[in-house]
Amino acid sequence: MEEERKARDRWLILAAIALSLLLVGSCFAIPYLLTSSGSGKGTGKATGTEREAATGPTLPGQEELERLLLDSDAYARASRIVEQNYVDEVEDNRLLEAAARGMRRMAMEGEDPEALVERGIVAMLDSLDDPFTSFMSREELEMLDTQLSGHFSGVGIAMRKVKNEIMVVQVLEGTPAQEAGIREGDVVKEVDGRDVTAMDLDEVVMLIRGPEGTTVSLGIYRPSSPELLRFEIVRREIQIPVLRKEVKEGGVGYIQLTDWTEDADQRIREALSELEGEGARSLVIDLRSNTGGYMDPAINAADLFLRQGVIVTSRGRVPGTDREYQADAEASWDLPLVVLVNRGTASSSEIFAAALRDNQRCTLVGETTFGKGSIQKIFRQEDGTGIRLTIARYYTPQGVNLDEEGLVPEVLVKNPVVGEEDLQLEKALEIARTST
Repeated sequence: MEEERKARDRWLILAAIALSLLLVGSCFAIPYLLTSSGSGKGTGKATGTEREAATGPTLPGQEELERLLLDSDAYARASRIVEQNYVDEVEDNRLLEAAARGMRRMAMEGEDPEALVERGIVAMLDSLDDPFTSFMSREELEMLDTQLSGHFSGVGIAMRKVKNEIMVVQVLEGTPAQEAGIREGDVVKEVDGRDVTAMDLDEVVMLIRGPEGTTVSLGIYRPSSPELLRFEIVRREIQIPVLRKEVKEGGVGYIQLTDWTEDADQRIREALSELEGEGARSLVIDLRSNTGGYMDPAINAADLFLRQGVIVTSRGRVPGTDREYQADAEASWDLPLVVLVNRGTASSSEIFAAALRDNQRCTLVGETTFGKGSIQKIFRQEDGTGIRLTIARYYTPQGVNLDEEGLVPEVLVKNPVVGEEDLQLEKALEIARTST
């Protein structure tokens, strides 16, 4: 009896195991059966569509991406610009490989060919490992043009992103913004009814700017007001205050230049004449946080203070970039000169400061400058975008390239991190007064 029971239990266990195996096997068999019947054939092979459903869409490989680039007129123009004009020789195959590699992620996301090619151009430029070479969108190019032209149509405010808020940091005098009552410290929340909280600063700037005579509506948060303030402001032509001048105590002329615009040298020439007429016997030129701009105005401005000597030397592969710039025999200012610089002083400002320092024409005061020893040219495209490309390197009169080095002032002075005390300016004025 006991043996019959044990035999029956073993049979039940074996039956349970068999049933389990049958169920597990059916999980694999059902898709196979469905596939076989769906294909109309008994081969059990999945069709292309079925393979794609199982493994995802087939992604383009390196060769396919390279072929897409080679068939693109936009990429052909961009790569030709780099090959013919970049300061160092580059291999076209290396550029193509880098461009294709840079497209892979976007290709996985299914982007359209036009977007893929633009990404490829960006990746190609990035592969040069040059922080001053880049692809410029239409908006970025418009912003740069505006900055270097010295004027634009808008309301007359300078803004900065502070803790994810678009804050007004300056209201220019005599502008529509000042007349409307906009104040420093105001936070821009809306432009023409659009919430700009999550936007980049450049996007907000472009929304506020517009044709002269048109109206823009700003929604402003002001800490002293519980409600959002709304301002309807008519845009006007705004002149950017690139240069500021005055005569300081002790007969020291003071010029502050914020950008090397196309006419910066002419503005400095006019300021020198006016300051001398107002009795200035020495001069401080403040180039702190002046990140550069056009090169020629900086060279011409340096020439206003020199009667002889090399101003700067440039070297590149493009015809005309191998050149030595010499001072002429005339100078507009022979009196003592101090140039004030800091870590934000770069590019054209460094060319100007180095030319005067190396020719023993000024005393350099402040902090070591940024260190940008290259020259860029913007190649504009038909669609409004551009390629900013390093085409040459420049060298100071002493033959030094300033890349990542900068100019070290004879008189090192740091300003405090907080507070309104300007120790750098005070030292520069002191040196200028004692030099008369």
